[in-house]
Amino acid sequence: MKHQLDVSLRIIAAIVGGYLASVAFSFACVPLLVLSHLCDKNEAVMVSTMLSYLLYFAVIIISFCRKSSVLLWRDLCLILSVCGVIIYALGDV
Repeated sequence: MKHQLDVSLRIIAAIVGGYLASVAFSFACVPLLVLSHLCDKNEAVMVSTMLSYLLYFAVIIISFCRKSSVLLWRDLCLILSVCGVIIYALGDV
């Protein structure tokens, strides 16, 4: 039973956590790219969207590579927290 719970938590982390992390990263990356003058807002949206796909695939892979599902969820919460702080601090650029 414990193994089934661990696998279920990893699947949920891969699908839902990966989606939430990629969306938060996409929202946080746009103001960083615009404020660093690397590209304008339209290009920043496209670049951050493409990079968010890479993050989503990385979260899916890492979900099954971590030793513990608790560490996996800790890492996902850390990613979401950092992205949330960036979104809150930089706001609407």
